[in-house]
Amino acid sequence: MAERALDNRGLEPPMPMVRTLEALEGMETGDVLTIHNDRVPVYLLPQLEEIGATYRVEELPDRSARVRIVKNGASAGDGRDP
Repeated sequence: MAERALDNRGLEPPMPMVRTLEALEGMETGDVLTIHNDRVPVYLLPQLEEIGATYRVEELPDRSARVRIVKNGASAGDGRDP
C-alpha cells in the first residue's frame, strides 16, 4: 500500500478535483491519497463514491479540509468511512 499527498490549497476550481482524480488514476487498489483543500470538496465526494473509493473528511480550524481517500477496486456506493 502506497501513500501519497496532494496540497490543493490556493488552486481555482476545478483544478483540485482534476488533480485528485488524475492522481487516483495512477494509483493501485488499496493505495491512500490524502488531499488538503481550501474547503470540503463537495463536488469531488460523489465522484469518489462513483469510482468506489472510500474517504474520510476532516474539517480543520482554518476552514480548510483534509480528505483521506482509499482507492478500492469496485464501486462501493456510499464511500464515506464509518
